[in-house]
Amino acid sequence: MNIKFRPVTKASRYGLLTLTVILLFYASVTSATLTGCSAGGKLSVTTGSPAPTVLPASAGSPAPAGSTASASFPAPAGSPASAPADLMINYRISMDDAVNHNFRVTMTIDGVSADTLVLKMPVWTPGYYWIQNYPKNLSRQEIRDAAGRECHFLKSSKNIWKVATGGAGSLTASWIVYGNSHSVADAFIDTTHAFIVPAALFLYPEDAIKSPSRVTLDLYPGWTTVSTGLEPVTGSDGLEPVTTAAGREKAINSAGNKPVTNAAGIVKATTTVRKPVTADSGVAPAQRLEQTFSASCYDVLFDSPVLAGNQEVMTFTVNTVPHHIAVLNPGSYDREALKRDYARVVESAVSIIGEMPYSHYTFLIMGQGMGGLEHLNSMAVFTGREDGDIYPADRRSFRGWMEFIAHEFFHLYNIKTIRPIALGPFDYDRENYTNMLWVSEGFTVYYENIIMNRAGFMTRDEMLESLSRSISAYESIPGSRVQSATLSSFDTWINFFSFSENSQNTTISYYDKGCGLGLLLDLKIRQSSGNSKSLDDVMRTLYYDYHKKLGRGFTDGEFRAECEKAAGTDLGELFGWASSTVRPDYDRYLDYAGLYLKEEAPPAPGGRARFVIMKKEKMTPEQELIFKDLFRQVN
Repeated sequence: MNIKFRPVTKASRYGLLTLTVILLFYASVTSATLTGCSAGGKLSVTTGSPAPTVLPASAGSPAPAGSTASASFPAPAGSPASAPADLMINYRISMDDAVNHNFRVTMTIDGVSADTLVLKMPVWTPGYYWIQNYPKNLSRQEIRDAAGRECHFLKSSKNIWKVATGGAGSLTASWIVYGNSHSVADAFIDTTHAFIVPAALFLYPEDAIKSPSRVTLDLYPGWTTVSTGLEPVTGSDGLEPVTTAAGREKAINSAGNKPVTNAAGIVKATTTVRKPVTADSGVAPAQRLEQTFSASCYDVLFDSPVLAGNQEVMTFTVNTVPHHIAVLNPGSYDREALKRDYARVVESAVSIIGEMPYSHYTFLIMGQGMGGLEHLNSMAVFTGREDGDIYPADRRSFRGWMEFIAHEFFHLYNIKTIRPIALGPFDYDRENYTNMLWVSEGFTVYYENIIMNRAGFMTRDEMLESLSRSISAYESIPGSRVQSATLSSFDTWINFFSFSENSQNTTISYYDKGCGLGLLLDLKIRQSSGNSKSLDDVMRTLYYDYHKKLGRGFTDGEFRAECEKAAGTDLGELFGWASSTVRPDYDRYLDYAGLYLKEEAPPAPGGRARFVIMKKEKMTPEQELIFKDLFRQVN
């Protein structure tokens, strides 16, 4: 994640009488028992019951996009649920009410076998560590059986509904989600485009987190393009016309409704699908188009945003793997040069690990809004402007934008496949705590500099300048003597988006301190191993040994052990700096590469000090070896 703004939140206030009424109402609802479906649709209750060589990932390798690990969470006592393996789950998202910012969502569940079905909605989305409470945007909820009879349901908590199935084997639930937020973590729709954050739209059966599902997008009239990391299910050209006959039958193309496969039987990796709305296409401009995608489990579905509209799409390949750049309101620039430079960033990042954990990748780039968010095989980012200038001519602006892209892209390794064990499989009902965001986010800041330098877009001096800014960002504020990097990581759920005038006095950013500690750790490993090892080796070990072989993340202790194995020495001092407010011994560690840290006084009273990484005039051969290998010459 890369967030460049902090939202201001407002607390709603209720009078004592209103609050009392609300509490009494919910107390009565949660003590009710469901009694099944009825044609009349009225709620019927009874009381008294509780509620190296760079290659794409090989066919046998775990964790290409669409196959990440997932988990199920136990159902509450007294709430039997259908066996996940028996369920067939299909969603349809209608965008015909885009003018009012409404998504109309329908979910069909076949294979229901229990008398009570528990439905949940996530309250947050992976990578964005803040409780969003998505159900706040949900309304007009209905649930019916195959005969059209309304099924009774009760809301037992803010994101959980208990449905009385009445023995029905098939249920259809429908609801509306309001989406009018320009955020990487929330849904948006108007008549120009839609950005779908699946966690913000979908309910799902409890204990079915590992179940596959399909999502059909019914586009707003005139839209022609869908971009996503999800796998397409329908024909080779993707989009199909939607007829308006009774039952809203789908016009099946010549490929039928089967996955499009290659000779090996692998689903084609065409993630951006478009069909121009022209007379030659046989689709009138007033008709809507639709496209169906599949997800192997909910951890995949919730980590695969969708951009729909008329965005421009540019495609380049790296090691034969397609990468799609989908951008709204594109600016005027050299498209071929843009694709070439984006490819250089991808190649630089992939070379660190040596394998591409995906069969296709999609950059979703939008205008108004701020921030970016990483996903399994895609990223969603905002330019912050109405236009989609994703290739600035000014060198400084270009470098800043490409650092942003490099950061989000490297997250497909550092946090998506190389991850703390607490960050997946996810619990979508509540906060998922970890002490390790200083590694997952902070090291990604560190690596965005390395990626840019190795791609030839950042000189040695520019890299030193960038790293100096990260160190200054936390060492120059009082919070550095109050909050550790590990506590900053743990408290992100309550601190990161609650910035105030006092924040700099009590908190630091794990992005900044994690970057500084990543630099010191890398230098220590290089010095202790005679530059035969580096932080790159640690990242590769975590990827291949933990992600691929063990199919899981790492514990805090395992991460330290792998770092010490690469360094060949104890690293208690450095990890102590991560878990305390003791100031690191920068000069001793920077000296391994012939560097030192210079502190400059604030330019004015009340200002902040500035910390600058400087090169020594003379270096030993050992220092010069490390310096030139880490900070590479750019012509």
